[in-house]
Amino acid sequence: MKNIILIGAPRAGKSTFSKMLKDRLGNVTIIQTDLLRLAFRDAIYKDTKVSTSIVGKDKDYLNYILSYYKYANMYDIDNVKVVDTVDFEPKDCSLFENSITLCFGYPNITKEEVVSNWKKYDTELDWTKHKSDEKLLTYAESEIRNSKYLEDESEKHNIRFVDTSKNRNEVLKELLGYIIEEIK
Repeated sequence: MKNIILIGAPRAGKSTFSKMLKDRLGNVTIIQTDLLRLAFRDAIYKDTKVSTSIVGKDKDYLNYILSYYKYANMYDIDNVKVVDTVDFEPKDCSLFENSITLCFGYPNITKEEVVSNWKKYDTELDWTKHKSDEKLLTYAESEIRNSKYLEDESEKHNIRFVDTSKNRNEVLKELLGYIIEEIK
């Protein structure tokens, strides 16, 4: 059975899709690199004020994620591994053996619509929850550009791009059916 690597823009539906897979299949181990990145930052940098975006570019951290994935495959043999990450790009996905990679983004939406979507799906733990609208609009503008880049890179590396700009829930439901067939 193949594993699934979910990469792409933050708040584009990767974690939601991970949970959908777990609910549908049952035998799924979700590896959320957001949590691993925070733990790595606190253990290695010893400073919670260090930006997690800096940690996400640290080669030791990226190697740590790949090592974690390798050991999950060795010892958690009965489950499909789903890696939920913003830390890798389409060009990196060949590093994850025995997997299907999906890249999520929202390239066809305004920054105001991005912020509206973020707020719609916010939980207390989401980094977007307690940011001002002004800051969120700035982040959204950057993430739209990033999504366009990821869409182009996905095409170059023959990776399926999942556009969650519009009708996110319907897009994820359709994707679920596709992935169930692919991992059999």
